[in-house]
Amino acid sequence: MATQNVHFSTTIQAKEDLNTSAFQYHAIALVDGLLANNGEETSGILLNKPKSGEFLSLGYIGELKFAAGLAISKGAKLTVTTSGWFTTADSNDPILGEAKATVTSGSLGTGLFNIPTGTDKGNAWIEQFTPKAAVLAGTAICLDPDMVQANNGEEADAVAIGAAASGYASNFGVAGILTVKCDPAVVCSLGDALTVTTSGYFIVATSGYYQVGRALENIGSAATGKALFLGGTFGYITL
Repeated sequence: MATQNVHFSTTIQAKEDLNTSAFQYHAIALVDGLLANNGEETSGILLNKPKSGEFLSLGYIGELKFAAGLAISKGAKLTVTTSGWFTTADSNDPILGEAKATVTSGSLGTGLFNIPTGTDKGNAWIEQFTPKAAVLAGTAICLDPDMVQANNGEEADAVAIGAAASGYASNFGVAGILTVKCDPAVVCSLGDALTVTTSGYFIVATSGYYQVGRALENIGSAATGKALFLGGTFGYITL
């Protein structure tokens, strides 16, 4: 049987109807008060059953119940997938907690959580910034006074860990192994030097571009994948 013990919680306003047991103990994104769709945007676990506009109780540290999206073994590291379901963390997923006992798919489990400052299997230096425009997960931002999407490699100072809303403090990776988003018009291959183009998307860097990192796997167009990111200080490419 799933249990809860000592934990920390806070309250935020729900932005959708969550007043059924079908959503209780699912992951929530603090930035918009909606069900979280990945580990990066997860801020806590829904503890009550609020209607849209009402205040929800959000558990974020301690021993908490969680909704399992698949069968999870005791001791498995936990992250989040679509609609706020918890799942087993894969390579480069943020680790938000650990299962205290085995749980079957669709059931309630018990976990030990530290949200939203969960660790990542890929080493990364994470900082919080407040963008002045919406930023897609995996795209780059320029840390000048405008605080909007980077439009070239020289401007690429940090990468959004999850979708970041305008005016809200969000997590950004400033260096390390990060998940980046490839431009819709190109593909990046394992080992490619990377730079940034319009709206913060990543592309292959060639002569005349600032290299900001290197692809650690093949990344399809408009898809996300792992990369070593060192920002615009990585260097200017000349051939």
